[in-house]
Parts: sequence; C-alpha cells; structure tokens
Amino acid sequence: MRLTHPATALAALATTALVLTGCSGDDDSSAEPEPTPSASAGYDEETGVTDDGSGDKQRECKVKVDLTGATDTSFKGKGESVQPANGEPAAYYLYSGKKGSIQVFAGAGDIPTSAVVTVDDVAYTTPPDDPTGVEAAEDGTAVDIDAAANPTEGGPVDIVASFTCGKG
Repeated sequence: MRLTHPATALAALATTALVLTGCSGDDDSSAEPEPTPSASAGYDEETGVTDDGSGDKQRECKVKVDLTGATDTSFKGKGESVQPANGEPAAYYLYSGKKGSIQVFAGAGDIPTSAVVTVDDVAYTTPPDDPTGVEAAEDGTAVDIDAAANPTEGGPVDIVASFTCGKG
C-alpha cells in the first residue's frame, strides 16, 4: 500500500493505533446500549458516562454506517466514544464489527476532525485538511457523517454514518 499524502499516512497510523485499542461490535445488533458499570468505574446514570479512574470519559454508542461507491456496505451495532483526559482529540468514536470498522475524531490540538472506515482491509479516510461533512461532538455524544472518503487503494466511497452515545 502506498500512501501519497502525509496527512493520509498520519490518518492511517492513527487508525491502526485506534483499531488495536478499539471495541468490538455486533453487526446485527439494534439493541440500545446497556451501561456496563463496575466497582472500579464511576458510572453516571443520567449522562451514560463511565469514568474508569484515568480521567477518560467513555460512553456506549449506537452506530450505523452506510458506504456507497467503490464498496456498497452497511453495518450497525454497539460502539463507544472516549473523551481523553489530555483533550487530544477532544473525543474519538470507535466501532469494529464483522463487516467493517469506523473511527471518528473530534479534532483538537494537532488532531483534525476526520473519519476512517475500514472494509476488506482497505481504509477510506475523509480529508484531514477538510472536515466538511464530518460532525463529531467534542463531548463524546454524537457523530453525523455525510462525506466522501479516499482509499488507501482503489476508488473512493461516500460515507453516511451516525453515532448516538450515552443517555439524554
């Protein structure tokens, strides 16, 4: 795979890191996210936020993704959002399932607002220098995407996706 633009290489590297630490979803699940409180995690029933003690704030999300173009694929399931304690990015959203994965960044600092979808080992990235069509809430509550994405190989896709996270 040849990455021709430095921003694409950065996005691919960030994607790899997030996929390795990502969550797993169920492509066939349409159930509401269930809270997963534990004795060591602080769970706020009103907002749906879990604080694991690290300062990161996590929410479970309902995810829906539709791709058209070089690949026509749809998937949905449970994902998560994280607001890192260090504030970079402001929030990121993750989903990984049998049919594909998606990572969305609500930009902050050096990290731009962007989305990366991976299907059949091909990553499709929205232009990091142009967040048009990628709306990612900095508070980890929602994503709405209607944007074109370029691949690491092959033709582009149009992404229509949403994350609905937490409660309220």
